[in-house]
Amino acid sequence: MCVTASLALLTWGLGCGPSHPAARQQVGTVPRTGHYVAPQGTPAGNGSVQRPWDLQFALSGAQGRVHAGDTVWLRGGTYHGEFRTSLDGAAGRWIVFRQYPGERATIDGTLRADGSYLAFWGFEVMQSAPDTYGIQANTAHGKFINLIVHDAGTQGVSFWTPAVDAELYGCIIYNNGTHDNFDHGTYVHNEDGTKLITDNVFFNNLARGIQIYASPKNPVLRNITVEGNVSFDNGTISNVVAARENLIFNAPVPTEGMVGIANMLYFAGNEGINLRVGKYAPQNNRDIVLRDNYAAGGKIGLEMIEPWIKATVTGNTFIGSRDVVKVGGASLPGHYQWSDNTWVRDPGAKAWRDEDKAYEWDDWKRASGLGSRDAVLPEPPKASKVFVRPNRYEPGRAHIVVYNWAGGPSVAVDVSGVLRTGDRYEVRNVQALFGAPVASGVYQGGTIAVPMTGVTPPAPIGRVTRTPPKTAPDFDVFLLTSPSR
Repeated sequence: MCVTASLALLTWGLGCGPSHPAARQQVGTVPRTGHYVAPQGTPAGNGSVQRPWDLQFALSGAQGRVHAGDTVWLRGGTYHGEFRTSLDGAAGRWIVFRQYPGERATIDGTLRADGSYLAFWGFEVMQSAPDTYGIQANTAHGKFINLIVHDAGTQGVSFWTPAVDAELYGCIIYNNGTHDNFDHGTYVHNEDGTKLITDNVFFNNLARGIQIYASPKNPVLRNITVEGNVSFDNGTISNVVAARENLIFNAPVPTEGMVGIANMLYFAGNEGINLRVGKYAPQNNRDIVLRDNYAAGGKIGLEMIEPWIKATVTGNTFIGSRDVVKVGGASLPGHYQWSDNTWVRDPGAKAWRDEDKAYEWDDWKRASGLGSRDAVLPEPPKASKVFVRPNRYEPGRAHIVVYNWAGGPSVAVDVSGVLRTGDRYEVRNVQALFGAPVASGVYQGGTIAVPMTGVTPPAPIGRVTRTPPKTAPDFDVFLLTSPSR
């Protein structure tokens, strides 16, 4: 039985079958408990393997036949159209729409998810003619798990206020957007409950990777946790700017309960801001926690251009190619818990900013009142930094993130916390999800070799954009799956 830290999803009787993104449709697979939809399905079917429904019929509840606790399996193939649902599951009895293991189910269009206690798992949402959002994730207590969302005309995932106590988990979101400075991997707002954005990968979206925001019309922005995500090279497909931000917490209204933990950020060049927190009047910036984040490259590592009433900034690493940090306003050092951060840059370089003035490291500490318990390293590490993030919902699945400071053609990655000895495994570059694995085999324990030769980033579909940079051999992100799990 599978175990998850957030809820017992697999008490739905789903099993733990593989759903690696390059899988092709298998004929004659053993049926699993639940209802079935297929691109050729119809409302005249009965929801079985032999007589599947069409997707919209199931999303509408199949005339009362889809109940709390049910699973609807999406068979392989392409589903064209604008789909929506407003079904209601129940606490502990989510209605689940999940890609059938070993198959590739693709929505070419949009999915609007209202209702409550719904889960959407493992399938692809894209637009061959980019027009609007990929997923409008309004579901209260909704779970959006291990989805692949790309080439939407606006947001990859619109994750706005109606989604109370909702989670975006394990998704890979890229190449979304047609409106410069407005279209992000995910656009997030929250007023009640808590939103979780965890273990996702965002890259090459037109504007920002993760934008946490509220408009002046919203009364407040509160209680959003962003943890374990990878966000890189967002804004680099823009024809207007060189790059934008990978992660941003920013609103012109009172902002509280913001948490950013263990996120991994990267820009291939020296443009872009890895992490921006707060831009407006300081009375709006109430409290934020930034802990154990790791960022490299770009124009600015951390930007806090307006102070926070309360901020915890600890255990972070920022490896700069230009400015590593920029703070602004009265930094309120007495209100900050600021310690044990590592800044990688020549301490004699004017790479630390307070307001618009650049300082050397020691002068910046005096000017800002910050950094007395931080460390500065003059050069990047010599050893590669590797992160492995096991997936909470699917055993044998993980994201692997490599900052290849050693510069080798491959890195050794310890996946003993993900695979069992004897498991078959496949490793794909997230920038070539539907291609052949870059590594595969039977796990013998210990480490596996992951190549750092890289791939060509996926070209945006249906519009003319700038070509994003190739990240290898310096940096890359991989999806590890186990067909035997």
